[in-house]
Amino acid sequence: MIKLILFLTVLLLGFQIQAQAPILDPGMSITGFGLIDSPVGEEVDKIIDGTNTTKFLDFELGDGMGFTVDTGFTNNIIAIDLTTADDFEVRDPIDFEVLGSTDGTTFTSIATGTVDCISDRLFTRNYPFTNAEFYSIYRVNFTAPCDPSGGAGIPSIQLAEVQLYVPELGINDTAFNANQVIIYPNPTRDVIQIETSGVHLLRNIEVIDMLGNTITTIAPSSTQQQQLSVEALTSGVYFVRIRADNGTVTKKLVVE
Repeated sequence: MIKLILFLTVLLLGFQIQAQAPILDPGMSITGFGLIDSPVGEEVDKIIDGTNTTKFLDFELGDGMGFTVDTGFTNNIIAIDLTTADDFEVRDPIDFEVLGSTDGTTFTSIATGTVDCISDRLFTRNYPFTNAEFYSIYRVNFTAPCDPSGGAGIPSIQLAEVQLYVPELGINDTAFNANQVIIYPNPTRDVIQIETSGVHLLRNIEVIDMLGNTITTIAPSSTQQQQLSVEALTSGVYFVRIRADNGTVTKKLVVE
């Protein structure tokens, strides 16, 4: 019994350390990467539509099958889910590459991996990887299928769903909260100072207007404080979203 309890405790702790939270949803902006030839109803948006009953199918095998998605916020992904489509296992990809970007133009490779060919349909597999970099835009590409011909002599790649994951706080983590970050002076006309307390490290700062538009995004030059000029902003109310290593805090900012 003691051994069983110890085993379950270790298993639970391991789950907390590796806990993942999904970030892709159907409302995000997604575009195809490279040449794409998809049947009606099997276009690129189907790969993050949240259901396994649809799929993304690409008959243009020459440059693989890929997509780019703007998540709308910065995050550091640590895993990818791949769900096989409903038919033709020879169309399953045998590899993947995940890349990240902050501007949608320059992409940095985050992770690559190989995918075993299996007969299971509508089956989801999780591929974790190590990544500490924060991006808001991601590109996922698959270069080749299980069968180079794509099945039935038609070169193609297909998947039902893809999901990306960020770390999820475990019960032993100390969450970043509003009491641990200050912005001053507030109101202001020109410059604000952002500071965090405790052990939290600044990762990303965004200034957002009342309509939800991101006005500016910066990567802090310091891990626990950052000065930010707001001279170019018109008078009004804004929100400052501060992402640290253990969570995100949003503060109201008044520009006079």
